[in-house]
Amino acid sequence: MLLRARMPAPMLQTAFAVLALWAGLLGALPALAASLNDRIVAVVNIEVITLSELEEEVGDAKAQARQRYSGAELVQRLRQIDYMGLNRMIERRLQVQIAKRRGIKVTEEEVKDAIVRLRRLGETPDENDSKEMAMIRDQLTALRLINQQVRSSLLVSDEEILRFYRQHRDRFMLPPEVRISQILIALGPGSELLAVREKAQEVYELLKKGERFEELAVKYSDGPEGRRGGNLGYIRQGDMLPQIQKAIEQAPLGSVTEPIASPIGMHIIRVDDRKASEFRPFEEVKEDVRNMVFQLKSEEAYIAWIKEQKDKNYIEIRL
Repeated sequence: MLLRARMPAPMLQTAFAVLALWAGLLGALPALAASLNDRIVAVVNIEVITLSELEEEVGDAKAQARQRYSGAELVQRLRQIDYMGLNRMIERRLQVQIAKRRGIKVTEEEVKDAIVRLRRLGETPDENDSKEMAMIRDQLTALRLINQQVRSSLLVSDEEILRFYRQHRDRFMLPPEVRISQILIALGPGSELLAVREKAQEVYELLKKGERFEELAVKYSDGPEGRRGGNLGYIRQGDMLPQIQKAIEQAPLGSVTEPIASPIGMHIIRVDDRKASEFRPFEEVKEDVRNMVFQLKSEEAYIAWIKEQKDKNYIEIRL
């Protein structure tokens, strides 16, 4: 398949002349020539992208696809991965070329800072791998270009923030919460399950006789909340042990559950309060919304900008 981006006729002639010269050089230097196993899959102005480079870009994604799909669907997925990967590579090459034309440079110190940040995120960049270092430098260069050409002119108004908040209020919904107190009889390394169950049942019987929950929590609970009378505060549904979640789902306020078994011991739970789902106030999430709107506008602006750059430059796809 052969696709060409539009470009002015004089520039197109110049580009073809350069490409012809490039092709001659490839023919004269067998070490650089694209063989049947490593052919050219794209041209970005005077730079080429080879099949081996593309395979390096998409290798992991293809391996995952082969594990999940088969037959016609696998063929379709692999082709999609190739085109998406090639598009990323074309855009990166184009961004770096434009950055060089505009004199945008990245210093060695900035590359080192990026390596430190990557390591903090758990990545393991190899400073002795020249290809990996070149990729990091290119990514930093492209990011600086995009910040200058796309992001620097973007503004987000208060009206846009409020409109986004009203249109996507479900994103700012707080889930239901329940405030509970607990008496935990823990199952320790040397504990016997039967003894733990019996102790929990004894405490429960004391509650049934009218003794105060807080006093029994201070006296018997093995959890750190015991010192606070067992108060665990508000907990979101889904953030507690499933055994406890199920036991208190329909429990009325002020009620106390029978001892509940879990891997860590026996729990006696009192339901103190419930909060229904509610929306976070606009003022509380305003800056989060601003960042969301800015990110959306950045993506839209980038799509328009990169399309314009592709139209202005010579791009040929031979995949």
